[in-house]
Amino acid sequence: MANVDLVQFLSDQRAYAWLLTGLLLLGASMVAGEPVVASLGIAAVITAIAAITVKSIAIELVLWGILSICLIIVLRGMVPKQALDLSPDAEATVSEVITKGGIGLVIYEGSLWKARCQISDIAITPGEVVQVVARQGLTLIVMPTRFLEEPSDRQ
Repeated sequence: MANVDLVQFLSDQRAYAWLLTGLLLLGASMVAGEPVVASLGIAAVITAIAAITVKSIAIELVLWGILSICLIIVLRGMVPKQALDLSPDAEATVSEVITKGGIGLVIYEGSLWKARCQISDIAITPGEVVQVVARQGLTLIVMPTRFLEEPSDRQ
C-alpha cells in the first residue's frame, strides 16, 4: 500500500507542478504580450488536468508538446498583423508627367513607381508633390497636394 500512496503522491505533485508552470507562463504572457508564451501556459494547464489520471511523465511531455504546437498555430493566427499597406500621409514627387486618365512615374520612398491620379481629368507635371492615397498592385494612386488652375479650352 505504501508503494501505491507514493505513486499517487508523485502523480499529484506533477499535476501541481504543471499547474504552477502553466499559471506562471500565463502571467509572463501578460507581461510579454506574446502568444507563444500564452500557448505554452495554456498547454501546461491542460497537461496538469491530464496529469491527474496519466501516470507517465513521458506521455505528459508529449501531450504538452503537441498542445503547445497546436495552440501556437491557432493563437498566432488570431493576432492582428501590422498593415503592410502605405503609411498615412505619404508623399511622393512626380518624376514623369501623369497625364489625364493616364499613368506617369513618381519617386516614393526613394524608389520609382508607376502612378495614376485618382481624379482622372487632372494632369500632374514633374516636380509636383503628390499625396499617395492607395496602391493597386504596383501602381500608386495619388492626389495632387495643390490644385492649380488649368488652362481652359474655352475662350
